[in-house]
Amino acid sequence: MTSDPQRPTGDTEFIPDLPERLAGLAREGAAVVVATVVSRRAPVSAQVGDKALIHADGRMEGFVGGACSREIVRRQALLALQGGQARLVRIVPGAAPDAEHAFAERVTVPMNCASEGQSEVFLEPLLPPRLLVVVGRTPVARAIAAHAALMGDRVWRVLDDDEVPDEPDAVPLGALTARLSALPAAQRARVRSVVASQGHYDETALEALLRAQPNPVGLLASARRAATVRETLAMLSGFGEADLGRVRAPAGLHLGARTPHEVALSVLAELVQLDRAGQVAAPLPVPAAPEAEPTTPPPTAGSTPPAAPTGLAAQVMGLTELPVLTGGTAVDLVCGMTVTLPAKHTADHAGVTYAFCCPHCKARFLKDPTQYLTPG
Repeated sequence: MTSDPQRPTGDTEFIPDLPERLAGLAREGAAVVVATVVSRRAPVSAQVGDKALIHADGRMEGFVGGACSREIVRRQALLALQGGQARLVRIVPGAAPDAEHAFAERVTVPMNCASEGQSEVFLEPLLPPRLLVVVGRTPVARAIAAHAALMGDRVWRVLDDDEVPDEPDAVPLGALTARLSALPAAQRARVRSVVASQGHYDETALEALLRAQPNPVGLLASARRAATVRETLAMLSGFGEADLGRVRAPAGLHLGARTPHEVALSVLAELVQLDRAGQVAAPLPVPAAPEAEPTTPPPTAGSTPPAAPTGLAAQVMGLTELPVLTGGTAVDLVCGMTVTLPAKHTADHAGVTYAFCCPHCKARFLKDPTQYLTPG
């Protein structure tokens, strides 16, 4: 092959073993765009079939044109990666530019360099599969997981730790933050999640999901119940409005759904709608979360990092050593429910340990114990 003086030399021109390279990136959970020159009009340095890889951090491997074309392709590739949609980029001297949009399928970009040539480059984003986290052992949770698997999503069923022995393939709720934090940033940016425990461990699951991934979290609850959950999270976990605004409830489109499978359809339909609107996949990878679950959430745009919980919040979050109730049952003084012992949610007051059915009842008790201990 005769060398072209306009083409670069060295290892940036050719990507050896491209299929193996792509397979390795897929195993790593990396997001990348494959750029291929599909047409050209001389004088341009690129040839039809030239390829490049553009990574999520903007790095490029390979060759699809000179300095001007390279930067155009890099920018358009990052937009394609953000939208998760392939696009054809026409680089034409003197052309009127199209508006930039993450979901454009065909884009014309003016070439402002001295060259009068033009080229077309096809950009194909290769993203890790979407991961749907479904929390709960309810019929609706099972239906959501089943339908999502048919859609091609990876699905994590998340159950409370004591429920996992019955379903060994499930992810223990206590390990959820660590499991999510261990994902590559590109995969964590594509996490979708639905909390469908229907009151059993909503707050615990939401805290883990809000801390460890950047996207909205669906909550299967009424508007009134969702408001209570947000209030509890704000008081106990220190989340600000920006993070609490990521809790979408009631989850799902309003289809009049009644059966578990109908509810699952409404929930997944809403996720598809959000995906297509660009409101689920994060535009850029987020920094990796710490291996250990933090006591404060990482800062996000529009929110102030809360201080470590103390006093009331520390007791409710289980950070204070409390006696453990064992055997039999107890009555939740706040809501009157019977709690099976050993209780998961307990609080110590005046030397006595009380059991509660959920974090919300525990928080209400600790806020004003005398209200529930004074005989009516």
